[in-house]
Amino acid sequence: MTGPNVMRVAPAVLWAQRKDRIFLTINVRECPKNYKLNIESKKIIFSGKNEQSNKEYVLDLELYGEVNSEKYKMKASDANIQLCLTRAEEGHYWPRLIETKTKCHFLKTDFNKWKDEDETDDEDESANWENMMNNMNIGGTELGSEDEIADSDDDDLPDLEDDKDIEKLE
Repeated sequence: MTGPNVMRVAPAVLWAQRKDRIFLTINVRECPKNYKLNIESKKIIFSGKNEQSNKEYVLDLELYGEVNSEKYKMKASDANIQLCLTRAEEGHYWPRLIETKTKCHFLKTDFNKWKDEDETDDEDESANWENMMNNMNIGGTELGSEDEIADSDDDDLPDLEDDKDIEKLE
């Protein structure tokens, strides 16, 4: 039951897609584990309450296309809920996540997970999505090994040709 001082807000939602699945991240700070999540073929409904800030998160998304409500993966923390939904029919990318063309301030593209429709992979996509779900990073980004991280300060400076160049610097 919602009290008079409870503020109802839509949580920030990040989304990305592939030809066979939709990725959703519902950002809910310090939302207890007793939230409600209902996944239907064309609808996602979420509600949960943050007791400290007295916020009630409410989300009701009418999806552009259909998803398999029985076949999805979920990873939850106190910061967010990450979903990987299997599309009912594989095919062209959806032009948007929701049915209506209305701009929603809380709905944003997740560029960390986005891949354009015309991009191709050398690796098997079906195995890759399992890997991506298992390695989903909650609350930050992953960096590669130190060998992969380029640092412009590591480059050698060119030698000065002669004393005239030194004078120019002074």
